[in-house]
Amino acid sequence: MRNKTKLLGILNLTSDSFSDGGKFINFDNAKARVDRMIDDGCNYIDIGAESTKPGYSDVSDEIQINRILPIIDYIQSLDKKIDISIDTRSSIVAEKCLISGARIINDVSGAMHDLKMLKIINKYDSEIILGHLPEEHKNNASIQTSDILSTLTNYFDALILKAESSGIERKKLIIDPCICFGKTGNDNVKILKNLDYFVDRYDRVCIGISNKRFSSELFKNIHDNELNIISLAISSYLSYIGVEFIRVHDIEPNHDAVEVSWKTYTS
Repeated sequence: MRNKTKLLGILNLTSDSFSDGGKFINFDNAKARVDRMIDDGCNYIDIGAESTKPGYSDVSDEIQINRILPIIDYIQSLDKKIDISIDTRSSIVAEKCLISGARIINDVSGAMHDLKMLKIINKYDSEIILGHLPEEHKNNASIQTSDILSTLTNYFDALILKAESSGIERKKLIIDPCICFGKTGNDNVKILKNLDYFVDRYDRVCIGISNKRFSSELFKNIHDNELNIISLAISSYLSYIGVEFIRVHDIEPNHDAVEVSWKTYTS
């Protein structure tokens, strides 16, 4: 019996994230967001202070730390069973947050941006989500590949070997294909259709689905204010095939979708 899918509630402490940039830089707004996500049923709060949307710019370690640590302190002050994930490409930020109580580091670059990241993960016996962020994404372009599944398989196989050689246990590694990050619509759809392959091969898989169209053809008649319909449909599917983590903005409806899928699977 596999474990039930868990929700990573997104908290962007940024000014320029593609979906909610600027909404939660204010500390009181961020706290209210945390409270709402916990009440709605998320399992983890995934805190990030640096956007990686197309055209993103690096945010200094100091700024990231100053934004994130007060929220970690607030979450830990609550009498709630909630774990903390940190969305950062910086080993310095990761270390500060792990010392302060974070459990998972979510590195969209797959520990390729900061070569000290894997050392820090090993030092603190942390879990890490290893993402796939092609250089093309920063320029709002897509990688050109004849087979996205082979490209991702080769990438993650090599990355896992590198992480294990750094002393990190395999069970601590979670992979994220990073749908819509530097990938064509056709490639996004192919990844979605073959996520059971990634679950079978890597076991621990995280997928971010919030406010994404995946392909201009797949949901071309869906308006921006209806993107939650896409998220709910895909959340149900991901839960049913055994994806361990789903990263979302809207917790309550996705929580309900996962519950229905889980009960269907276990009935």
